[in-house]
Amino acid sequence: MSGPDNPALTPPDVAQLVAASLQQSDMALVLLDRAGLVLTASVGAEKLFGCSSPELLGTELALLFTEPDELRKAAKADSGHAASGVQLEVRNDYGEVLPVDVKASFFEAPKPAESDYCLLLIRDTRTRQHEDELRAARLAKLSLLNQVSEALYGAQLNLDQILQAVLVCMTAGQGLRFNRAFLLLVDPKTESLQGEMAIGPSNADEASRIWRDLAHQPSDLFEMVTSYDQTIKQTDVAVNEIVRHMSIPMNDEENILIRTMSEGHVRGVGRETDQPGVETLRHWLGCHEFAIAPMCTRRGPVGVIVADNAISGTTITDLDLEFLQMFANQSAGAIENSRLYTELEQRLSDLRTAHKKQREDQETLLKMERLSVMGETSAIVAHELRNPLVAIGGFARSLTRGIEAGDPNRVAATIIVEEVSRMERIIHDLLDFIRPPKLLRQALVVDEIVGQAAEKYRPRAEEAEIELVLDLQAGDLVVEMHPGEIQQVLQNFLINAIQALEGPGRIEVRSRGVEGGIWVAVADNGPGFDPESVEKLHTPFFSTKPTGSGLGLTICAQIIKAHGGVIEAENLSGGGAEFSFILPLPKPEA
Repeated sequence: MSGPDNPALTPPDVAQLVAASLQQSDMALVLLDRAGLVLTASVGAEKLFGCSSPELLGTELALLFTEPDELRKAAKADSGHAASGVQLEVRNDYGEVLPVDVKASFFEAPKPAESDYCLLLIRDTRTRQHEDELRAARLAKLSLLNQVSEALYGAQLNLDQILQAVLVCMTAGQGLRFNRAFLLLVDPKTESLQGEMAIGPSNADEASRIWRDLAHQPSDLFEMVTSYDQTIKQTDVAVNEIVRHMSIPMNDEENILIRTMSEGHVRGVGRETDQPGVETLRHWLGCHEFAIAPMCTRRGPVGVIVADNAISGTTITDLDLEFLQMFANQSAGAIENSRLYTELEQRLSDLRTAHKKQREDQETLLKMERLSVMGETSAIVAHELRNPLVAIGGFARSLTRGIEAGDPNRVAATIIVEEVSRMERIIHDLLDFIRPPKLLRQALVVDEIVGQAAEKYRPRAEEAEIELVLDLQAGDLVVEMHPGEIQQVLQNFLINAIQALEGPGRIEVRSRGVEGGIWVAVADNGPGFDPESVEKLHTPFFSTKPTGSGLGLTICAQIIKAHGGVIEAENLSGGGAEFSFILPLPKPEA
């Protein structure tokens, strides 16, 4: 605000301030009149042209640039006094010809009678290119960090694979491009920093071969990490021999590795670096220059990464160190997450094992309780219902025989007889279910028992227009069995197959010798069974038939299990179902 003590600046004062500011600028700025003569120049222009500002004053445009006509053409084409840019060359007082970018801004003079002015902003093209390259390198590194994140967190790797992935990312051409990388991790048990793993060639010839092999590897870093060639791993023997000798106590706080880890900042070690532990590292690595990056999380230090370019001799730049630090932070998080995941996975596994054992114990107790109740119920039912049912069945049969065929009462009496027979079968099945396994067994030829059981049902199958085919290939193989029980199992299979077909069809009874036993199966080409009911087929009282007791297959499973065998049921791919069992062969005598 203007006032008595702060008078407003007059235009000439402003012009002087602007001119002084222009002269002090580090940018190369040159002010020209319309005739193309230098009116004033900045400090940056003095450095560019290699002469002082007074020496530049009055210099013609033609003396500043090798091709000033290009700038004049841009000036003529600019009718709106906007900024015009053109690429030219300048020759400084040192005799150097420098490529430059020139941007010209035209503006009118304060007074109409004066000429227009032109302000040149001159920039060394090499500087711009360097900055562009630096920006491009940063963008590439940021893209690389994204790929590293995907490789470390998206590949679902275990801890060893993550450690390997960290080293691959450090040395791959798609990664940070170091020649060698050494990984050291904090060992809480020994309270020391221990060498864990390393990757890289041991000499120039080996490096040339590895880089040639890597040229055929996937270009994507994610694929590189997940498909690291085993043959390339074998070349890491020398560096892994080095890393195994690396061990530093955590209480050696002055050691450069421990110090870098505690400070949490990446460190570049050059030929002039002289700190505790540096010479030992140089002896281990066999080179004078390397980089150290700490790996730390909120829970504390994880370890350090040591990287070098011992083979190529490439200088480790500040940009390399910058992105090495970010990469180390990502690696520390991935390693820590893997450790926590492994620990959590182990705890979950222990809990699942305990829970499974508890559930199995509960199921065993429930099953025993259910069987106990079932046995008591069966005994009660057998005792309370068998005698009345025998009486009812006997009177119903007598009534049926005494009633003429056309009498409606004969139908009712027949239904009574059928239902009583069904109830008697249920009682019989219950008693079979709770009956102790029969211990009297004989060494019999399996095919003979299977053939006899199948032939009993051939008439019933032919009556239903069902083709019964026997394919018995067990030969003279003998099994210790109770023939009646095994035939009961086969009869149950055959009855189920006939009832499932409900008309014309095909039933195959097959036997084969298998390793350690004999396989017997009954298969049909019917509709099969519901896949969801497979686990329930051998459960007591589960039945897919409206008149079934639900104990037939349960008793079959009990019989086969008592013989030391296994029983199975499955739907066939071509249609139909197959019920089978395997009986073990007798053990040879010593």
